[in-house]
Amino acid sequence: MQRAKGTRDLFGRELRAQRRVIEVLSGVFSRYGFREVETPVFEPLELFTLRSGESIVSQLYSFQDKSGNWLALRPELTAPVARLYCERFRSEPKPVKLCYFGSCFRYEEPQAGRWRQFHQAGVEIIGSSLPASDAEVVEMADEAFEELGIRRRLVLGQIAILRETLRRSGVEEVAQDPILRAIDSGEERRLEGELERARVPQEDRTKIKRLVALKGGKGILEQAERLVQDSGVALGALRNLREITELLDEVGVRYELDLGIARGLDYYTGSVFEFYAEQWQVAGGGRYDGLIGLVGGEQVPAVGIGFGIDRISLLLEVEDEPAPDLVVLPAGSGLLKECFKLARDLRRRGLRVEVDL
Repeated sequence: MQRAKGTRDLFGRELRAQRRVIEVLSGVFSRYGFREVETPVFEPLELFTLRSGESIVSQLYSFQDKSGNWLALRPELTAPVARLYCERFRSEPKPVKLCYFGSCFRYEEPQAGRWRQFHQAGVEIIGSSLPASDAEVVEMADEAFEELGIRRRLVLGQIAILRETLRRSGVEEVAQDPILRAIDSGEERRLEGELERARVPQEDRTKIKRLVALKGGKGILEQAERLVQDSGVALGALRNLREITELLDEVGVRYELDLGIARGLDYYTGSVFEFYAEQWQVAGGGRYDGLIGLVGGEQVPAVGIGFGIDRISLLLEVEDEPAPDLVVLPAGSGLLKECFKLARDLRRRGLRVEVDL
C-alpha cells in the first residue's frame, strides 16, 4: 500500500522545517495583534462556489453526506474564515483581526512545490477599508520572511483599476472574472478571446492591454493615471495603491508594481499582492470587499494574505534531529528499573536521554 497521489509523508528535516515556519508565523501574527481561529476541514460546497473562481471549483474534493448535503474539503481558508466571521464575530468592534493554520485540498496535477494536500497559514483584517490595513498585512508578511531568512520579491497591484475599466466598457462584474483569469494566465491570445467574447470595444481593449503591461516602480502610477483620467473610480483606486506604497516606504518594505496582477480567486476587489522566493510564489492576497456580503448578507470590507507553508519550508535550511545528550545502558536485565529512574531524573534536568532497549 502506498500513499495517495499528490500527498506527502513528513518527517526529519522536512517536518522540522515546517514546524519552524509555523513557529515564526505564529509569533509574527501574535505581535501584530491577530487572534488564531480554526475552521472545519470540510464546509458546505456552496461556500466555495460563490466566487472562488473556476480553477478552484474544478479542483474541489466534493461529496454528499448521508443526509444528501453537498460538502467539500476546503481548497483555501479565506472563505471559511469569512463564514466564521459572519457566524461568530460580526457583532465585535471592528476591525476584527484573525489568523489561522490548516490543511487544504485541491485536485490538481502534482508537481514540484505543488500537492493535492497542502498547508496554509494566513491573516484577515475584517471591517477596515483603510489603505493602512492593506499595508499592515504586507508589512507583516515581509517581516515574517525576514525572520525566516528568506530572500523574496514583493509585487503589488490594484485589481479595481481593471474592474472599473471593464465596467465602463459594459462588462458586468461576474462577466469580468474570465477576463481577469486570462490576464492572470499571461496568455495574450486567451485575453484577446475573452475580450472579444465580452464584446469590449477595441479602444477599451487597447487601454486594458496597456494597463496590464504597466510594471516597475512608482513611475508607472503616473502612466496609469493618464490612461484612466476620465474615470474617478479608477483614479481613486490608483490613489489607494499610492497610499499603500507610501506606508510601505516608511517601514522600508521593498516592492515592485504590476497592474496586471489579477490572482486566481474571483473575489478580489482592490489591492493585490504576491511574494516570490526562488521559482515559487510563497504568499499572496489582497482586498476582497464583497466576499463577506456574499457569505453573510452584510457588506464588510476585508483584506488578507495566505502563506504556502509547504513551499516556504522547502526553502529553509534546518539541522537534523539532535542526537541524545546521553544514552543509558543497562549493565544487566536486573538494572533496567534503575536505568528508567536515572533517565527520568536526567530528562527533568533538560537533557535528551535515551535508554538502550
